[in-house]
Amino acid sequence: MGTFVLIHGAGSGAWVWHKVAPRLERQGHTVITPDLPGHGRNPRPMAEITLARYADSVCDILRAQSEPVVLVGHSLGGAVISQAAEACPEKIQTLVYLAGYLLRNGESPLDISQTDSESLMMGTAVFSDDQLSATCQPEALQELGYADCSAEDMALVRLLITPQAVAPLSTPVQITAERGGRVPKVYILCTQDKVIGPATQRRMAEVGGCDRLLTLDTSHNPYLSAPQAVADCLLTVL
Repeated sequence: MGTFVLIHGAGSGAWVWHKVAPRLERQGHTVITPDLPGHGRNPRPMAEITLARYADSVCDILRAQSEPVVLVGHSLGGAVISQAAEACPEKIQTLVYLAGYLLRNGESPLDISQTDSESLMMGTAVFSDDQLSATCQPEALQELGYADCSAEDMALVRLLITPQAVAPLSTPVQITAERGGRVPKVYILCTQDKVIGPATQRRMAEVGGCDRLLTLDTSHNPYLSAPQAVADCLLTVL
């Protein structure tokens, strides 16, 4: 049996995995779903939220495990797991990017978004007055990331989604071939994604040296709209 550590994306929290985690656990696996600093039940002042703090929090979890884990990052979580892999590659069996930012050394998520012609994200972003955080225009939220989600799912999203600190989005990852680059990688591409366009996802998977590319015919957040399909993909990684 394996251990999965599932890392959420921007403005989200551990709650996003509430449909996927039980499906993995029923197969006998251990599943850890942390709230990154500043999210969910792990509050932090917006000015203190950084990519490094995210990665450090993930590494704390990895170092507490007796065996290497399957580390999954959704969306912004992709940058987080890459940076965590640079710090503690020996604790990771496989990195899985679920519609996630698989970045080259020196790239940031915002670098990718600004050149992604299929993405609607930059056009729907609303920045706070102090420029420390951003949210999505409420009327654009479902079209942007949840087009195939139910009304019940959307009620949960609107209740729990929060502003996202800008710093982790604008910070370039620092990755070397000898450390983070040596960890095996799998990419799960979402073909109806309007946050990170499918063409951009495919390019990142190819340039990032993924061992496998899997696809889901979903929007950006398939853990809500297609949780069994997500679980099935993850189970093939072990």
